[in-house]
Amino acid sequence: MENETEQLPRQITHVWQLTAVVTAIIIGAIGGGSLAIGLSNSLSFFTVCGWLIIGSALVILIAMLALVPYRWRFWTYRISDRDVELHKGYFFRKQIVIPIARVQNVTLDQGPFLRWQKLQEIAIVTAATSHKIDGVSPETAEQLKELIMKLAKEARNDL
Repeated sequence: MENETEQLPRQITHVWQLTAVVTAIIIGAIGGGSLAIGLSNSLSFFTVCGWLIIGSALVILIAMLALVPYRWRFWTYRISDRDVELHKGYFFRKQIVIPIARVQNVTLDQGPFLRWQKLQEIAIVTAATSHKIDGVSPETAEQLKELIMKLAKEARNDL
């Protein structure tokens, strides 16, 4: 695994799709509430806002679902003796390089959507910020956590 660029497992696309649907449902529910208030009280402002919010929810849902394959294709990571590199972005490419010597902690997170797909999120914590690898298998997550922490301890001992 070391020094090879890795791609996230395909199951992460299901998590992203479900997240998009839940986000659209929440936004649509807010719009529906506004629409209900507007229609029941003859308030045109709330009616117009409700329709706009519901329309926005549909646009957001379609955009998020359409971009999932691109997001998966361009989301990669690489771990070497010197750093952790995260690559993401389909229109605006982003490369994050985290020096191993700066890593303070590595945590594994698993929400209900990730648990459903048998994935875990890896958070790499430095003094300044935290960066995440969106989802890998639990076995891979444990291996990466151990590897990153071992490399970080070795890098701190070299300083």
